[in-house]
Amino acid sequence: MKEHCKWPIIFFTLLITLLGGCEKEDYTLPVKFELNFTIKNGPVLGGSIMVEEIGLGLNSINIHGYREEGGDVFLTRKFDDGKFFVVKPTSSNASVKLDIPQGVYNPISFSYKFQPDDDDDDLIDDIIDWLEDFDEGDDLQELQEDLGDIIEDYLEDIKPCFILKGKFTNSGKTKHIVMVVNDPLIFKIIGNNRNGDPEVVFDKGITNTGNLQFNPSFWFSIITPDMLNSAVVGVIDGEEYILLSKHLNSQIYTAIFNRIEVSTTLTINE
Repeated sequence: MKEHCKWPIIFFTLLITLLGGCEKEDYTLPVKFELNFTIKNGPVLGGSIMVEEIGLGLNSINIHGYREEGGDVFLTRKFDDGKFFVVKPTSSNASVKLDIPQGVYNPISFSYKFQPDDDDDDLIDDIIDWLEDFDEGDDLQELQEDLGDIIEDYLEDIKPCFILKGKFTNSGKTKHIVMVVNDPLIFKIIGNNRNGDPEVVFDKGITNTGNLQFNPSFWFSIITPDMLNSAVVGVIDGEEYILLSKHLNSQIYTAIFNRIEVSTTLTINE
């Protein structure tokens, strides 16, 4: 009789052990995570600038997360030969799908390593030559058309680390804006929950999403319309283009560039 009573106890003990083991093992299982790239709504320079798109050339995304249970996570999503993402204000179709171990993270950071386009070197040489001709006082109309050719190469042939395309309208006149960054860059962004706190949860029971959001309204808030009106312009098909780069209109470029990483946010499961 005593022997028969032992079997239910043994079975119950084994069941608890197996269930506990499965629960612990769940922390090693990945969940699907879709990382979207978006542009924050809001007037840029009082509504005088319309951002048309932002282009990003990425080499990899490195993820470093501290979990309350299950151990820390180190992941890398590498893009062979780089991947170029185009982000538009009206859509969030630029995205990356990742697998991340489930659990509670506090914090989790995403480091975005950008991929420069080596073909940009030739255009930098062209800009330096153009600046020499500009300083020597060559014909302004020819200079503007020559600069337009350089800008057109950026628009059609180069996929830099970062490019912004937009339009600036002031006093009834419209100019195009092209901002180009092609230096090796790494942006490190901490993921936050919908309340702005660094504790985030990846759960296999829900659809896990992230919103990496850029904020041009903040970038250009340090710029004035007079600064853009005073910028050197190139001409393409009769339309004026302002090229913002490290080598041309560099004061405006630097002021904007210094505000990009610090204002970029990542909200997880908002």
